[in-house]
Amino acid sequence: MSHIEKPLALPDQPLPEKLIAKLGSWSVRAQHYPIFSQTWFRYRALSFALPMAVLAFILTSVAVLISLESKVSPNEVKPHLMFLVIYFGIALNLLLGRWLACLVRRRRWSVKKEKYGIAVALLIGIALSFGITESADRVLEKKVTQSAPAKKEDAKKIIDNEQVQFGVIITDEPAKSERKVGAVNLIFWLILMTWWGGAFDYLAYLRQGRALEEAMIQEKLEKYKRERNQAQMRLSVLASQVEPHFLFNTLSGVRAAMLSDPARGVVIIDHLVDYLRSTIPQMRDDGNLMLTTVHNQFESVRAYLGVIHTRIPRLSFSIECPADLKDSVVPPLMLISLVENAVKHGIEPKKGAVEIIVSASKTSSPRGEQLILSVADNGVGFGTTSSGTGIGLTNIRERLKQLYGEDASLTLSMREQGGIEASIRLPLSFDLDLEVENDSHSV
Repeated sequence: MSHIEKPLALPDQPLPEKLIAKLGSWSVRAQHYPIFSQTWFRYRALSFALPMAVLAFILTSVAVLISLESKVSPNEVKPHLMFLVIYFGIALNLLLGRWLACLVRRRRWSVKKEKYGIAVALLIGIALSFGITESADRVLEKKVTQSAPAKKEDAKKIIDNEQVQFGVIITDEPAKSERKVGAVNLIFWLILMTWWGGAFDYLAYLRQGRALEEAMIQEKLEKYKRERNQAQMRLSVLASQVEPHFLFNTLSGVRAAMLSDPARGVVIIDHLVDYLRSTIPQMRDDGNLMLTTVHNQFESVRAYLGVIHTRIPRLSFSIECPADLKDSVVPPLMLISLVENAVKHGIEPKKGAVEIIVSASKTSSPRGEQLILSVADNGVGFGTTSSGTGIGLTNIRERLKQLYGEDASLTLSMREQGGIEASIRLPLSFDLDLEVENDSHSV
């Protein structure tokens, strides 16, 4: 069997949700919306169109057949008007209560008040429609009773007639069995119109409410789990920023400097304190900090490179940021991650004088103005590859994708004079949608 001839699905396999919504009846489409909402009512009303059209055709056909029959007695009454009233009563039964329930739900009452309001609305529709149909039946019965045959013999002749006649004839002595049948019919119509009037829709509305409440609770639990995972991620990022080997090397340098050059040890400590002051607050908040300013990031980088310079005196660095870009917003700790990556993989392995240049600039693109944050070094580079597949770089790419989608990127390129230049491109913005740590010198 070729690929084209293969069946699309097994016989017992459910159809796709989109296909069900497309091919399903109006009643099925209504189930995709909250019960007693406006859209639900529109689809629900359309689902009644075909049954009501069939009922109209049946009642019209019966009425035509009755009109073609000649009266066998002047006392015979033909219930044409009753058919019309019953049809109107059924239509009212199907639509009125549900429409009133939709009006109740639009008022956005409390849950308890809304349940009672919808129940009352449905009862109003059922009672009114039931009253109309019963009134039509009683009016017909009264009219027939008033025009009953004056003599039983006349009625008996009509009944004994072999021809089939359409109409209603009531004698002046109703039997007890007829009263029982009338009571049974009354109960039957009451149950039927309660069903048609939305009783089962109301039960479904209650079930849907409970299901939605459970779904909201589940969504809150998932939200709490996500927040917990984000907190754990922030702690992990913080730990990676103040990683053990950086602290150990710095403290070892302080200890050695205190023995030979105390002034140098004080400088190292000052740089370390500045670094911690500018970095830790960015990850210490309650989870709302998603963006910070370029100025804060450059202060963190300056403090970090100051510490590294005391350990590696052969390192020189420059930090260039135009004044008009200092207040632009960026995700926290991305720039310093690039600087750490340059130090670990480019500067430390190389012998001799090394340098790092950190800069910010802007450029125009078809998607608007973009901010470019660059970290360039003249270290050993990545050999023959310039893709950058380390964990830190992968995390930066993932964060950029989550925050900006296709509008941001991280690229690495080999420099002619040796080393690597890493650049982050992201939309230029000065609007902080989320909390920003503006005071980088607060502890």
